[in-house]
Amino acid sequence: MMEQVRYLIEMQEIMSQAKRLEDEKRRVPLEVADLKSLFDEREAAYLAADQEFEELKKQRREKEREIEEERDKVEKAKAKLMSIKTNKEYYAMLKEIEGTRRTNSTREEELLSLLSKYEESEKRLSERKAELDEVTGKYRERMVEIDGRMGSFDQDIAKILDRKRQVASSLDAALVRRFEMIFERREGLAIIAARNYCCTGCHMNISPQLYNMLQRDDKILTCPNCNRILYYEPPEEKAAGE
Repeated sequence: MMEQVRYLIEMQEIMSQAKRLEDEKRRVPLEVADLKSLFDEREAAYLAADQEFEELKKQRREKEREIEEERDKVEKAKAKLMSIKTNKEYYAMLKEIEGTRRTNSTREEELLSLLSKYEESEKRLSERKAELDEVTGKYRERMVEIDGRMGSFDQDIAKILDRKRQVASSLDAALVRRFEMIFERREGLAIIAARNYCCTGCHMNISPQLYNMLQRDDKILTCPNCNRILYYEPPEEKAAGE
């Protein structure tokens, strides 16, 4: 039985190592949570600025097109003046030309206002892009580092679990399943020492009969209180004179 106990103690240590690595692995992504949040914030700000800029660019093109079309109308109207024969038609055409010019003058003022917004938006977009590029660089560097660490975790865990399989192969399969269940339920302590008539896992006293059976070491026994597997550990000898 002592050999089985040694295997169980070794397996507990192996499983504890694997659990520690798994816990560390799960914590790693949390290390970049703040950086990811900042990246998302900067990206959203950039996309909003880009959308605003594109809309102003569209409005600018539309306004410039309207102005150009009206200028063409004016030039064509001026060209027609030469072929008009009556004063009535001539003055009507002049009135139309003047009206088109006034309309274009209003459009040009609108375009100037639009250009001012366009330039501000372009500057804002450039700033948001610079801010996004800065945090993107840091985020990518951090993710490359984390990918490397995650890969290292996976390799180490795989080695540990391979060792666990080797140790488990020396034990009865039913005992291994029972051990794993206790390990999960008892926070990584499935096998524990019994010392001075006490379970060192739950610190409850055990009966003299059970304690004596543990000393004989002829079968796997568990604590009646916490259900952990027990093994006998001799009490520490007191120093002379104590």
